[in-house]
Amino acid sequence: MNKRELNLHTYIENEDTVPYLSFKSLEGLDWLGCGFSTRIGGVSTGCCATMNMSFARGDDPGAVHENIRRFGKSAGFLPEEVVMPHQCHTTNVRAVGKDDCGCGVFKPGCEEEIDGQVTDESRVVLYCLGADCVPVFLADVERKAIAAVHAGWKGTLNDIVSSALITMKEAYGTEPKDIKAVIGPSICADCYEVSADVALPFKEKYQADGSSGLPVVRPVSGKDDKYLLNLWEANRINLKNAGVSEANIEISGYCTKCHPDMLFSHRFHGSERGVNVGFIFKK
Repeated sequence: MNKRELNLHTYIENEDTVPYLSFKSLEGLDWLGCGFSTRIGGVSTGCCATMNMSFARGDDPGAVHENIRRFGKSAGFLPEEVVMPHQCHTTNVRAVGKDDCGCGVFKPGCEEEIDGQVTDESRVVLYCLGADCVPVFLADVERKAIAAVHAGWKGTLNDIVSSALITMKEAYGTEPKDIKAVIGPSICADCYEVSADVALPFKEKYQADGSSGLPVVRPVSGKDDKYLLNLWEANRINLKNAGVSEANIEISGYCTKCHPDMLFSHRFHGSERGVNVGFIFKK
């Protein structure tokens, strides 16, 4: 296995075969596997080339299965261990286990709209699909419970990370102070331009919470009613307000739109594209 530093928080692993991104704050947890796919190393063609991880993009299902197999081999898990949720920009979080392995890949997925998954069982690989939305990974270092959360702007505004922490508390006794959190690769604040109807609820909710000095919402110079939205900072604030120590929150800082050769981005590639995946599992 080879590893190269991309920035202060993120590595690229297995760059010469099937690459994936990993996170420095989690590298000391030898019981944990966690990372994020690239668009490199798969077999998909056309707009999904090459490592598309979703069956919902019009891609050949056989190609997607092969991509999952190749990616799992690189990242250390089997396709049969994957649990792929039916994401719909909700704050719904579900506890899953070994009986759910293979859902969405080899057997029908959960019909319920789910944007967060938690488990404390080994070899249950939680997937989080996206192509600009924020993946948030949570690891309870005391109880060895984990979560994968899909936080688009709706999930972020409605605080899905708190829903995940509540579910972990109810299911496993997780305390926020024991959480290490990673805000994964996704669209950055300089790239995510939104209209007023999206921006203003964020401005109202987060205007007093910018302890880092980074605004959640900024106006776009020369564009009326256009704003830049910082989902990384909003999710950091949500985690902090839920009781996670600021020292235990890492922002990957790797933008999907800034790196279109490596990652799929809805804002860069449009609707004709593949999908990245974040994953987390107990070994």
